[in-house]
Amino acid sequence: MPDFQFTARDASGSTVRGVRKARSAEDLAMQLQKESLMPLDIEQATKAKIQAAQPAAKSSGLFKKQVAKEELQMFCRQMYTLIKSGIPLAIAIARLAESTHDKELAKTLQQILVGLNEGQSLHASMRRFPKVFSDFFINLVKLGEEIGKLDEVFYHLSEYMLLEIETGKKLKKAMRYPLIVSFVTFCAVIGVTVFVIPAFAKMFESFHAELPLPTLILVYVANFFINYWYVVLIGLIALIYGFRYYIKTPDGAIAWSKWQLKIPIFGWLIHRIILSRFTRLFALVLRAGLSAVEGINLVGKSTNNAYFAAKIQSVTQSIGRGNTIATSLAQTKLFPPLVLQMISLGEETGRIDELLNDAADFYQRDIEYDLARFNDYIEPIMIVIVAGMVLILALGVYMPMWDFAGKALKR
Repeated sequence: MPDFQFTARDASGSTVRGVRKARSAEDLAMQLQKESLMPLDIEQATKAKIQAAQPAAKSSGLFKKQVAKEELQMFCRQMYTLIKSGIPLAIAIARLAESTHDKELAKTLQQILVGLNEGQSLHASMRRFPKVFSDFFINLVKLGEEIGKLDEVFYHLSEYMLLEIETGKKLKKAMRYPLIVSFVTFCAVIGVTVFVIPAFAKMFESFHAELPLPTLILVYVANFFINYWYVVLIGLIALIYGFRYYIKTPDGAIAWSKWQLKIPIFGWLIHRIILSRFTRLFALVLRAGLSAVEGINLVGKSTNNAYFAAKIQSVTQSIGRGNTIATSLAQTKLFPPLVLQMISLGEETGRIDELLNDAADFYQRDIEYDLARFNDYIEPIMIVIVAGMVLILALGVYMPMWDFAGKALKR
């Protein structure tokens, strides 16, 4: 059957555009009227027209824009509202493609609409856009389509993403102070090393003064940066690219993720964020109807921590051998007694999704409290680091002056 491009108007007056297969333009017009759509324009579409009207599903551009989390959360909220109101899926997608302010999301939704009009399911159409929709997102949508609870799935996804966005904002706010202090300190050290130290060194050399060891070290470092700055720059770029390549390998990703959990101060915060995310997502997939094994396997990959995900793989195998969820999770040594007790109680009472959600709420409150006090934890460490760097620079600059003044007094 040939493809036809159409423009129609729905009952609310909104314009709907798309591409569908039909035997003829008249046949497509009848299909649209059955869906309460008034055809305005129908014409046979060539491949060139379709490609011109619709963007490519994938882009290899170096600076491809990503869909913002806020836009995706709003999309989920609006999908929940539209589907719950009884609006057909294709019309809901078409409306959101017209109304969204995010150009990348609008292009993606237009492509999804083409897939829906060709008879694809929503999750199959979304799977073509892995940079927009995660595997977890797509699998939940698939489950919602299969059990007829797509509106509930979008509601829970919206609530979860809203919580993730708020936590991310609080984390950025907490990191603002240490990042600013670190940047200013770095600039000050570079400025003193490149400009101040060489000037003092020339002055003391004119007096034929013998420079102490700390000053000599600073002078050598300053000269190296001044004379071989390009070597430092190339080395830094190579180090960054090498590190990024390494952490994309399976072993590198696991090693980096494991190290993140052991960073002083930051490690325990990252661990709690992962636990909160895991328990909330696990509760979500169980509530949606997935089995424990399928749910844990899916959620483990969604924690954004390769080490945690690798440990979760052993949990699915343990459950498959007949062990309880709590016992299997305990073997990973990643879960504190509180979570394990709540999961065990949930298994006994049949309310595991509720208790997992309670555990997630507990950790979320804990995270918010820790983020609010984050600067109280980090400030003493920043003071010690900055003071140490200032002391080293001060000794390098003033020690020759003290030696020179001491020799002058002896004369």
